Amino acid sequence: MTRETSSTLTLILMLTVFLQIVFIFADTRDAQDKAVRQFTSMYYKLDPAMTSLMCENLISEDENVVENYIQKAGIEASERGFDISYLKLQLYNVRTLMIQCDDTSAMIRITGEMKRGINPLFSYVGKLFFIGKTYPLDQTVNVIRENGKWKVCQGFFTASET
Repeated sequence: MTRETSSTLTLILMLTVFLQIVFIFADTRDAQDKAVRQFTSMYYKLDPAMTSLMCENLISEDENVVENYIQKAGIEASERGFDISYLKLQLYNVRTLMIQCDDTSAMIRITGEMKRGINPLFSYVGKLFFIGKTYPLDQTVNVIRENGKWKVCQGFFTASET
């Protein structure tokens, strides 16, 4: 290996490491659309951790909106003769569009496709072989900045759930 080749390879390696570090920091930055994507994914996977991405006015000490939502989903699944995991949906081709935005609030439209996500392998195989029904996703979500983090406030839970 010549000196020029080794210098070029070293330069490429250093540039790759630098870009990887830049991308890592860019990915950890809190953003409105990122909060909406994460919340939407958790919402349709019936993940109770979605509470961490909800604004304070949706979280009540008297009534747990997320717990009620998951309970209703469990009842609906059992009435249909399924386990609650049958109602989980996996998101694909997710796109967000910023409709309105300022320093403390934003309105975001999220679109995409959803497939049954009984387990992760089921939804990926279904997507790969065009098996199973695809459900459209098209929602407008309001987010606000609370304590330095973007939180979802409107767009998912119905009035009867809040």
